[in-house]
Amino acid sequence: MRNNRIFALCFRFAAFALCLLGILDTLGAFRGAIWWSGLLYYTTQSNLLVLAMFGALSVRTALAIGRDGAKGDSSFFERLSAIVALSIAVTFLLYWALLAPLMLGPGLLAFGNLQVHGITPLLMIFDYLFFSERGKLKRRDPWFFAIIPLAYFAQSTAIGFLSKTPVYYSGRFPYFFIDFDKLGVRVFVYLAVFTAFFLGVAFLLLKYDGRKKRP
Repeated sequence: MRNNRIFALCFRFAAFALCLLGILDTLGAFRGAIWWSGLLYYTTQSNLLVLAMFGALSVRTALAIGRDGAKGDSSFFERLSAIVALSIAVTFLLYWALLAPLMLGPGLLAFGNLQVHGITPLLMIFDYLFFSERGKLKRRDPWFFAIIPLAYFAQSTAIGFLSKTPVYYSGRFPYFFIDFDKLGVRVFVYLAVFTAFFLGVAFLLLKYDGRKKRP
């Protein structure tokens, strides 16, 4: 199945559609009003990255089918796919490990919530692990991978400090572990732990990528 481009295209197009539906649902598009502040959350931004990635992969796979036929490699944009897969993995891990236990209720199993925090991350991770050719990452890449979550931290911190009124459900800051109003400088302890964990996973991914190529 890995070398069946028709399968790859169907998977990627379906993943694109599901990702889009999840984003629209969580933003309130199906309830009559867009919740624009939802775009400020890491979950939404990482899902938008995945949406763009699946869109690009779908187009590239379709072009490969038209040019070279239905049989063959479906590995494209490997380094970018790795970055996006790891970025959305942060959404998956932090949500289910830290946030979901605090948000128990019927909304936890709602389609949009499950999609953006569970299904979309797993689809992107599967696509990278299943389709991407190994040996494409460079030794310096894990440090570049950290740019996205650190850039989000900088963005959300700046928005929080510049806002006089709450812009998130929880207040001026989107998540309890970066809430300077409640934690103060202890936020940097969380940041150090999360960054170390993220880099650890990134270097494990680099080690996985460096293993012998698939037969």
